[in-house]
Amino acid sequence: MKLMSVFFAVLFLCACGKPVDPKEVFQRGEYEKSLELWLPLAKGGDKEAQDYVGIQYYMGLGVNRDYKEALKWFDSAAKAGYPDAQRNYGNMFQNGHGVPQDNYQAFIWYFAAAQQGHDTAKLALADITDNNKLTPNQQMHAKLEANKYIPDPAKHFMSHDTYIGK
Repeated sequence: MKLMSVFFAVLFLCACGKPVDPKEVFQRGEYEKSLELWLPLAKGGDKEAQDYVGIQYYMGLGVNRDYKEALKWFDSAAKAGYPDAQRNYGNMFQNGHGVPQDNYQAFIWYFAAAQQGHDTAKLALADITDNNKLTPNQQMHAKLEANKYIPDPAKHFMSHDTYIGK
């Protein structure tokens, strides 16, 4: 019996010392707890954490909905090159949530995310291009602007000017 008590005590101590994954807490719907876990990571510069904090403020999960606060967190992670945040940031511009509606800015962020393989951003980008929300010239300039937010130079857009003379 004593051995069993020691076993459960050790098991309990091991479980208590195990780090809690904020993503798992978020996925379980424990939004207040996940925000509590994500926030210090986000403040420390973790791009995924910044994106999740942005999502929680954007959707009002575990906190009052606050587009300005969401924008702040998406901005930080998006400018650091995090594709999920870039897609979310683009969504805020396309829909005018917390900022004036701006298809040019939305295109920049969707393009940056799409160049890094983000499938949802590719669909959002297609909505802008297929519905002629920007001219081809505006699209080219937005793509060049997006290069600043794509960490891998191999994924950068090369304008038509770069092909001249090749």
